[in-house]
Amino acid sequence: MQMRSVLLAAFLAMPPLPALAAGGEAADQTAAPASHLTLAMALYAGGITLGKVDMDATIIGDKYHAVSNLQTAGIVNALWQSTIQATASGQLSPGHFQPALYDSFYTGRSGHKQEVSLTYDAGNIRLYADPPYSLEKYPVSEAQKKGTFDPLSAIVYVISGAGADPKNPCGVTAPVFDGKRRYAIELKREKDVSVSMDNGLYKGPAIQCTARYDQIAGFSQHVLSENASFPVVHAWFEKFPSSITGRDYVVPLRAWADTEYGTVAAVATALKIDGVDKAGK
Repeated sequence: MQMRSVLLAAFLAMPPLPALAAGGEAADQTAAPASHLTLAMALYAGGITLGKVDMDATIIGDKYHAVSNLQTAGIVNALWQSTIQATASGQLSPGHFQPALYDSFYTGRSGHKQEVSLTYDAGNIRLYADPPYSLEKYPVSEAQKKGTFDPLSAIVYVISGAGADPKNPCGVTAPVFDGKRRYAIELKREKDVSVSMDNGLYKGPAIQCTARYDQIAGFSQHVLSENASFPVVHAWFEKFPSSITGRDYVVPLRAWADTEYGTVAAVATALKIDGVDKAGK
């Protein structure tokens, strides 16, 4: 199992999320119900720090806007040094979720850079990549792209509760196309638990879920064959109310998977909802 794949599973299993940009649609919705969530998580493998990810999301009316930053650190930089910044926006409402625009900026070892933008228009996805790359070797068909979300919107889909039964926030599958690969993140309820986080961020009831990373297209046959041996990812989630009536956030507190590198974990270190710090709540 490649370390990169293990990290990806950990990141996507723990759906974390600055406000909507001034002007345009944001200016038109100043009277609409609004909510803001900020979450930071630390990433570990075998107790060694791998990096951090902080995400930030705003919902105004039926619009969402999210920003995320991921930075690797420590020993992982010798194998896969990365900085990833991403933004996503779109619409969400009961029974409806539709991304509009996704931009990501990747910087890796030796200064390698990659920009990817996905624009959603009338059921079609327009891809922009700089430097450009080809999808011919490991193709993703147009049919496979339909109805998919970009990676950050997929996180909003899960964390906002837009795709789940309120009584079962882990009963959700997020279909993802990231500009190269088509995969799905499937969450299933495992059991109710009582947790007490070592860092004091949260103590109380939570839901333990499993997350499956299902690789569908855009991968080599070797990677697809590894899919069956992909580690089981477990995660603690808890619901927190927002300032929008009927809108509860489904927040990941900790996600972990046992791998050949030890236990890979993502742990929430900061959580703020509508300006209120939830640490220790």
